[in-house]
Amino acid sequence: MLANPGTEIFDVIRYFGTRDKIFNVHFRNIRGHRDDFVETYPDDGDIDFVKALQVYKEVGYQYMLMPDHVPQTPNDPTTRLQSFAYDYGYIRGLIHSAAELS
Repeated sequence: MLANPGTEIFDVIRYFGTRDKIFNVHFRNIRGHRDDFVETYPDDGDIDFVKALQVYKEVGYQYMLMPDHVPQTPNDPTTRLQSFAYDYGYIRGLIHSAAELS
């Protein structure tokens, strides 16, 4: 619900994260803004997910990052299992990369 999620989300993560008020993250990306957006793959939207994960790490977030509302693909239009698999792999890769940078 941000006017410019690609720049504003990091301050939101910091605000709630430093207060220990984030318990579960639906880690999905979008293209657009409040009231006018489409859901995308994590590496294909307006939000820099590498930076987002760094901010979650910065505030000490230690809980779940999970995909949510994955895009539909022509070869998997009903279950979206391909999209979920891609998202889980991408998130896992981000977590491993962040751990290596510590």
